[in-house]
Amino acid sequence: MNTIAFIDTEVSPESKKIVDIGGIKDDDAIFHSASIIDFTGFLDGVQFICGHNIINHDIRYIRTAVVGARIEPTNIIDTLFLSPLLFPTKPYHGLLKDDKLQTEESNNPVNDSIKARDLFYDEINAFQKLDEDLKRIFYLLLHDKIEFRAFFRFIKYECISGQLENAIQVKFNSVICEQADLSTIIAQHPIELAYSLALINCNNRYSITPRWVLRSFPKLERIIFLLRNKPCLTGCNYCNQHLDIKKGLKKYFGFDAYRMYAGEPLQENAVQAAVDNKSLLAVFPTGGGKSITFQIPALMSGENEKGLTVVISPLQSLMKDQVDNLEKNGITESVTINGLLDPIERAKAIERINDGMASLLYISPESLRSKTIENLLLGRKIVRFVIDEAHCFSSWGQDFRVDYLYIGDFIKLLREKKNIEDQIPVSCFTATAKQKVIEDICAYFKEKLGINFEIFPSRASRTNLQYQVFEKGDDESKYNAVRDLIQDKDCSTIIYVSRTRRAKELATRLSSDGFNARAFHGKMESQEKTTNQDAFISGEVQIMVATSAFGMGVDKKDVGQVIHYEISDSLENYVQEAGRAGRDENITAGCYVLFNEEDLGKHFILLNQTKLNLHEIKQIWNAIKFITKFNSSVQKSPLEIARAAGWNDNLSEIETRVKTAIAALEEAGYVKRKQNMPRVFANSILSKNAQEAIDKIKNSQKFSEEQKITATRIIKNLFSSKSRKVNSSEEAESRLDYLSDNLGLEIKNVITVVNLLRDEKILADAKDLTAFIKKGQNKNRSLAITKNYGLIEQFLYTQIEEEEKQFHIKELNQMAEESGCKEVSTQKIKTILNYWAIKNWIRRRNEDFSNNHIVAVSNLSREELKEKIDKRYTLSEFIVNYLYSKIDLNSEDDMLSDETLVEFSTLELLDSFKKELTLFEITATMDDIEDTLFYLSRIEAIRIEGGFMVVYNKLTLDRIEHNNRVQYKEQDYQKLSQYYDHKIQQIHIVGEYARKMIDDNSGALTFVDDYFHLNFPSFINKYFKGSREQEISRNITPQKYRQLFDSLSEMQRRIIDDKNSKYMVIAAGPGSGKTKILVHKLASLLLMEDVKHEQLLMVTFSRSAATEFKKRLIALIGNAANFIEIKTFHSYCFDILGKVGTIEKSSTILETAVAKIKNNEVEPSRITKSVLVIDEAQDMDLAEFELIRALMEKNESMRVIAVGDDDQNIYGWRGADSKYLLSFVTQHNATKYELITNYRSKSNLVSFSNQFLKLIKNRLKEIPIEAHQNENGRIKVVRYKNRNLVIPIINDILSSELTGTTAVLAKTNEEAFQLTGLLNKHGTKAKLIQSDDTFSLYNLAEIRYFLDALQLTDNTYLIDSDVWNDARRSTIERFKASTKLEIFVHLIKDFEATNPKRKFRSDLNVFIRESKLEDFIASTSEVIVVSTIHKAKGKEFENVFLLLENFDISADARKRELYVAMTRAKNNLNIHLNGSYLDHIHTEGLERIEDYNVYPAPGESVLHLGHRDIKLGYFAFIQHWLHDLTSGDLLTLADDGCKNDRGEYVLKFSQKFMLQLGQLKQDGYVISEARVNFIVYWTDEKEKEVKIVLPEVGFYRGKKEDN
Repeated sequence: MNTIAFIDTEVSPESKKIVDIGGIKDDDAIFHSASIIDFTGFLDGVQFICGHNIINHDIRYIRTAVVGARIEPTNIIDTLFLSPLLFPTKPYHGLLKDDKLQTEESNNPVNDSIKARDLFYDEINAFQKLDEDLKRIFYLLLHDKIEFRAFFRFIKYECISGQLENAIQVKFNSVICEQADLSTIIAQHPIELAYSLALINCNNRYSITPRWVLRSFPKLERIIFLLRNKPCLTGCNYCNQHLDIKKGLKKYFGFDAYRMYAGEPLQENAVQAAVDNKSLLAVFPTGGGKSITFQIPALMSGENEKGLTVVISPLQSLMKDQVDNLEKNGITESVTINGLLDPIERAKAIERINDGMASLLYISPESLRSKTIENLLLGRKIVRFVIDEAHCFSSWGQDFRVDYLYIGDFIKLLREKKNIEDQIPVSCFTATAKQKVIEDICAYFKEKLGINFEIFPSRASRTNLQYQVFEKGDDESKYNAVRDLIQDKDCSTIIYVSRTRRAKELATRLSSDGFNARAFHGKMESQEKTTNQDAFISGEVQIMVATSAFGMGVDKKDVGQVIHYEISDSLENYVQEAGRAGRDENITAGCYVLFNEEDLGKHFILLNQTKLNLHEIKQIWNAIKFITKFNSSVQKSPLEIARAAGWNDNLSEIETRVKTAIAALEEAGYVKRKQNMPRVFANSILSKNAQEAIDKIKNSQKFSEEQKITATRIIKNLFSSKSRKVNSSEEAESRLDYLSDNLGLEIKNVITVVNLLRDEKILADAKDLTAFIKKGQNKNRSLAITKNYGLIEQFLYTQIEEEEKQFHIKELNQMAEESGCKEVSTQKIKTILNYWAIKNWIRRRNEDFSNNHIVAVSNLSREELKEKIDKRYTLSEFIVNYLYSKIDLNSEDDMLSDETLVEFSTLELLDSFKKELTLFEITATMDDIEDTLFYLSRIEAIRIEGGFMVVYNKLTLDRIEHNNRVQYKEQDYQKLSQYYDHKIQQIHIVGEYARKMIDDNSGALTFVDDYFHLNFPSFINKYFKGSREQEISRNITPQKYRQLFDSLSEMQRRIIDDKNSKYMVIAAGPGSGKTKILVHKLASLLLMEDVKHEQLLMVTFSRSAATEFKKRLIALIGNAANFIEIKTFHSYCFDILGKVGTIEKSSTILETAVAKIKNNEVEPSRITKSVLVIDEAQDMDLAEFELIRALMEKNESMRVIAVGDDDQNIYGWRGADSKYLLSFVTQHNATKYELITNYRSKSNLVSFSNQFLKLIKNRLKEIPIEAHQNENGRIKVVRYKNRNLVIPIINDILSSELTGTTAVLAKTNEEAFQLTGLLNKHGTKAKLIQSDDTFSLYNLAEIRYFLDALQLTDNTYLIDSDVWNDARRSTIERFKASTKLEIFVHLIKDFEATNPKRKFRSDLNVFIRESKLEDFIASTSEVIVVSTIHKAKGKEFENVFLLLENFDISADARKRELYVAMTRAKNNLNIHLNGSYLDHIHTEGLERIEDYNVYPAPGESVLHLGHRDIKLGYFAFIQHWLHDLTSGDLLTLADDGCKNDRGEYVLKFSQKFMLQLGQLKQDGYVISEARVNFIVYWTDEKEKEVKIVLPEVGFYRGKKEDN
């Protein structure tokens, strides 16, 4: 009898030396020692040695002992290779798990020796039970192979060599192909053949080849394919039965024949190609039975060769539908793994794949990045990849997806890792594909994998569909048309809309009108979507109002009509959506479009806002450069990358956009996105065996009952997977994501339990966390950040209550700053509230109507919340200090860096905290440590990677391009650019189809046919010749293009067309259409230049200018204008600092903002801009220019468009200087455009001002201003030899026959007062453009009355329209006699014009506080406007009178002031002066008058009293006397104040004004009358608010008093 020893070794993976040896002989003698000498003695006298994986592992370490014991090399038996041969049937041998022995012990080779012995004897027994034919076949194939020869020698089995090929044919008759080349297979791959035959012989549908066999014998997949899945040419019993596609159809789906599609056997041909193992590309129209085409070959391959077909689809819901539909047919061999599954469902799906229970796996392209998915597919024979929606590969497709471009790389990687030479066939399906798309798909797979497709196109059209387009001008006519169509045709109806909101509104309205309608859109909860879809499919609901998300994979044959409420964005999508009607070919279905040209415009706007432009990819690339500063391989979530790029958190689909940008960078070779593989392991088991570990878990107080169950499952899994043999897969099996996926546990729960296992010393601790600590100048900057956030939290917890409360984030920020949080920002507040919400301390939500408004409610009492905050802060301080203490401050690398890397573990932190427990009054758990680390990561006090952070870090990136100077380039963007360009063309083309359909039905159908079957250049040449080709390249409708640009001059068009200049200066002369060109340029940037609204900023110098731009933009492009940020310099600074601004607080706001921007203390998304537009750039002062420079430094590639006219720089007194505008040209090489056509003024007026302009030196503009108008106006220059010009200019005005608007412009306020008073005295209505320098418009009585009528509270954020209208009406009624009512009316009109849909309290507040009195003085022909020159800038009038008494133009500043004044005139200019500086000017229509008369000074004058002129404290006592007063009311004068008509003192003069009054009396002036000028609110020193009266006091010249 043969003697045998069973052995196992434990080898150190580091030293590769034996640590322990175990063994047992057939006489039950046991060996357990690490001594090779002793082991040699143990083996003495043994003939055979046996072990599990002994040939490839143990023998190399014990060879000396084997040789020393004189054991023959041919007598080494390996149970590993025998097990698939002898236990091929599921369930497999209980001692086996893939290539490992099942064990519940650690580090015990004796036990594994015993298991190897038991397995070996079971294998002998299994062999003995085989029939003689199979024994003979196995022997003849394997008896001389090193892996098997000892086994046959030990059991002394042998047989006579003979006709092996014939024996196999006889034994496996009708279960393998008779034409298979067995002789070659026997000669070249006998082991693979033996394993294949063993698997076939077991005759079990779900038995599969173990993954280690596939890995070790890659040719096995080819062998089983040749035997079972390659149809033979002549046909045989097996192939005729098992590879017949009609029998497959009948078997799985019960049909006798495949569907014909318009006479074409499209289904049958495609299925046959797949069964013939060809790669194919099939264009299946909607309803063409695509799914069966790949399901039948997949199910046949699953049964025949135990193969798995992988179906890649972009739609998760569609995957589930396919699996569910198969199950309804009794087919359970399909699973899906996607984000909609909970962990248990995911684990079950993985288990079914691993166990061979599934033949079809549905996954998304994104899933291919998962290491779990790769591991799954490596363990199965993959027979085919099926790619649904294959047009996503092509940038010419209607739905190009960059993540599809990874599919080829993944298939290639899989082949390399499986070490298989044969191609894995690929099937591509699409419903609608143009010739170019087909070419792109073919080229992609040819380049990536060397695959050539057999193409199955379909030219057939659906004959049972009737198409019709109705042109409808507005929504109401559309709705009526829908109603009529539904009533006319009582059938199942799908109504497609383009927006989520529209789906809800339309379904609601139809329901209220008695129709049975439901909505369906992508933003619905899954349950509601499923409920509504099922109700529609079952017929319970007749009408489905849906976005394009509905219908894919929905098999409802009786849909009688599809109505497109808005046309689709491409012909492909339209044909696909319309094709959901009439799937039952026996019914005639209607496909209707309700067409409006504006719907195309909405598609263009949506495309522009959702597309990923070149600039945004550059921002992501710059962000990646920043986050890979210290480590070229990082794990970051898409949100973290977006924030680093300066993107707004609230961007829609931000994760998809980031991933797309990274895919584009990967395609260009800048980065490599690796599979999502967290480097966190549950390894280094300390317990000796599973039972010891389980006992420790049961006795531990640290685990909850649920955690004990989880911990036990993890330990059992780790022990069953454990092997002391070197194995590449062991690492994977102890990785936490693998444990999570395979055990059906949330990864966060796995991490928590693994940390507890480490804490209990069941697993060894691992320093799997790394943190970057911030430092600088020997200071712990991380601690400073922690303390700063601690202060903010201490403030915030006092604001959050247990009842729901609304907050305006900027108001909250301002309150925090006032409470002592100096480093607070809106982003920091959001970060804290988000963290609190994640921890479930509070519930919070953003209001739908605004990003600035949040609603929050505490789930805890205020005391509980404070306790949690304090505890977490204590831990935060400890952790930051502890990690900082680990830094080597003397290290050269650390000294140079702002951040230093520290390695640690959560257990290490917990232990250290416990050691210092005497310092703290709190106890902490592992959860507390993790929560605190997460918090520190969120507030960016430290940057953490690895460990439990794998829950949040989902992308693994390797930076390939390490040169920081390298930028993402135009050529890199070419593929995406091509896709977006084609999307634009597709919108135009679908619009053209609709227009053709209205006039020429058959021509339109031909148009569609040509679109899909002609090559694209031929199609374009046929339908869009000449200029029309350019027309369809613009992302705007031709109608809108004409509206935008037809009225522009050639120079204005050049400015619009300039999309490349980084810096642009537009030197715009007076009346040159500066506002118009800016409005059109903003429209062009938004609609045609890929600029996102959140990355476009325009700054102006006044609220009125911002309002004017917004009003014009709304008129030009509609609602899209509301998303563009147009702000004053001060308003923008308040905004980025998170404050509610007022003019009173604005003195240093610019300097503060600039400092914070430079110190990186401003939320990046607030200052990340791609285009900056500056209005009136010549008026910038140093602080404003520093803001511009700071923004330019933070946005290297930002385009700057500066518009201004240095000739109109008249604010030098406040520091404004046109040198800052000029610097763009001199320092930044800006492209300069000169707008020199004056559209405002008559020809001779332009000539006159041009001649005067020559007096100014060093101008930016070089070309003279040209007049657009040919006709002349009237110019009159009256030159006086004396002073006192007020009376003669008044006489001139009164004697002139004026038509149109008129302005009288003066040098000083005093002159303006005199002119206004005299004109009104002479019966000519005049109004003065006044300033409100002493008060805010917010405090004007008319405004306050309105605000009170709105009844605004702290919780009012959106103002109700009815409340607004009532408040406006009551204010007008109350102040109908007020001279200041006009201000209120114009202010409200402006606000309504710029906020047409929603009115926010905060916006109104800012609007009022930023407004000035002069913003609301409207010019009319009935009233003459009187103003100083400065206040008239930016305005224009038909007639202008200039009063230039003693006007000194020696300085250029005064020349520019006069130039501004004279260029306000459109038709007539009248200048009254007593200087000679205009004598040199000559032009047509100029009348000169010399006046030598001596005129007296005006006898009347007016003073507007301010706060300093009245006794403010007096008003507190007389508030009840002011209720009936209104601006314009006449007051009675007294010596020390003014009285109302009841004789009550309503104001008293201040001591200051009494002295001024005395001086006026001495100068001969007498007070003539007084009126209420303004009634405003004023706050006294005690913060008490009172109403005060600011009067207008008139004087006339009487007798001069004696001294």
